[in-house]
Amino acid sequence: MSQVRVLKFGGAALADGPGIERACSIVASQGGDRPIVVVSAHEGVTDLLEACARTAAAGVIDADRVRIRHRTLLAQLGLDGELVDRYLAQLRELLGEARRAGRILPAQLDLVLSFGERMSARIVARALQASGIPATPVDAFDLGFVTDSNYGRARPLAGIGRAVRDAVAQIPGVPVVTGFLAKDTRGNLTTLGRNGSDLTASVIAEAVGAAEIQFWKSVGGILTADPELVQGARVIDRLTYAEAAECAFHGARILHPASVAPALRARVSVRVCNVNAPDEPGTSLTLHEERTGPVAVASRRDVARIDLRIDAPERRGECVRQLFDALDGRGWTPGLISASGGGVSVVVEPGPGFTELLEHLGPAATATRGLAIVAVVGQGLGRVRSAGLRSLVLLDEAGVEVVGAFLGDRTESQAFLIEATCLATAVSALHDGLLAGAYGPSPSPSSFAGREGGD
Repeated sequence: MSQVRVLKFGGAALADGPGIERACSIVASQGGDRPIVVVSAHEGVTDLLEACARTAAAGVIDADRVRIRHRTLLAQLGLDGELVDRYLAQLRELLGEARRAGRILPAQLDLVLSFGERMSARIVARALQASGIPATPVDAFDLGFVTDSNYGRARPLAGIGRAVRDAVAQIPGVPVVTGFLAKDTRGNLTTLGRNGSDLTASVIAEAVGAAEIQFWKSVGGILTADPELVQGARVIDRLTYAEAAECAFHGARILHPASVAPALRARVSVRVCNVNAPDEPGTSLTLHEERTGPVAVASRRDVARIDLRIDAPERRGECVRQLFDALDGRGWTPGLISASGGGVSVVVEPGPGFTELLEHLGPAATATRGLAIVAVVGQGLGRVRSAGLRSLVLLDEAGVEVVGAFLGDRTESQAFLIEATCLATAVSALHDGLLAGAYGPSPSPSSFAGREGGD
């Protein structure tokens, strides 16, 4: 294995000029072979671009906030303000097309969103050059990063590793690669979904046989709970790959849910680090830990449950296939699944197209919105039924009604479906009841309303 390190910088880590300068210092401090840098869009830019696209489809072009955001960053760094003008001009052209059409298709939205990472890579590469480090900005699709055609939630195709490895080897200086972006087999630009830059970094690390991936965030590592919900959330020093993947699957926003698997396949070391305190150890991922019991409480806001009624038992298999084909065709992965004699239920995040999905499924499908998932995560915890019963007691004592319990469905976690309005109460109750011995009790939810989490 080489000594290459892949350094992925999140949007909050690159939020302003000082943040970008800290990132440059971290790159400069790496020993061994040249690092590979993967960047997200600067904090808030993806949301701005999505708003631009929706507004353009409604008849108004307004890219001023995107332009000002990037020009301000360049001014803070003392760099040429014209560095991103070409991309801003292309963005306005795309927005003009959306205005004329009166709509924004998923493929067009991916194109619009791509400008965040593309401009970020150019700015970070130029900042590295200004600090004396040779660097080259690279769009991930130019490295052979190919995905399926699920716009907005695309997944890398198998077998792209060799092309990526060979392309990276030809890049002069430190490659600064756009996260989040790819192209499908027809050459159409695709995106990997929110936090998709983590997946980009992990796939590249697997392809080049990297020694380590460092995920540089604005928080100290993977936390015991969402800090917006639990003020007493603490950094977890060591977590297994499986536990980290489970936290991400159930809503922890520190890593993309699919980013752990490539690193695990290639046995690449993984660290989640704090860009504001680079000397702190952060969280390290391991294959196994000599401990038992819960280590974190993960949560996902604003999910919906789809209940598909199946009246004819002989059509059960056909109906379930139709449901999952409909979800897969939209790039949606069910968070939780349950089945009974009368049908099947799946829990999803109700993004754009949710109403159309229900219409496609017909009158046998009904939806309940305004729900949330709270999950207790720990090594082998899914096989410990008594732990699930303890969680149910804690939730009941806190006055939280459990809409659905998923005990033993997944090896590393036990999950509960609740009303979204009870999420803060539920997470605090589980964190206090199950983790307080190791981390201390949590303050009441009302004492930290509006607290920010990581990127």
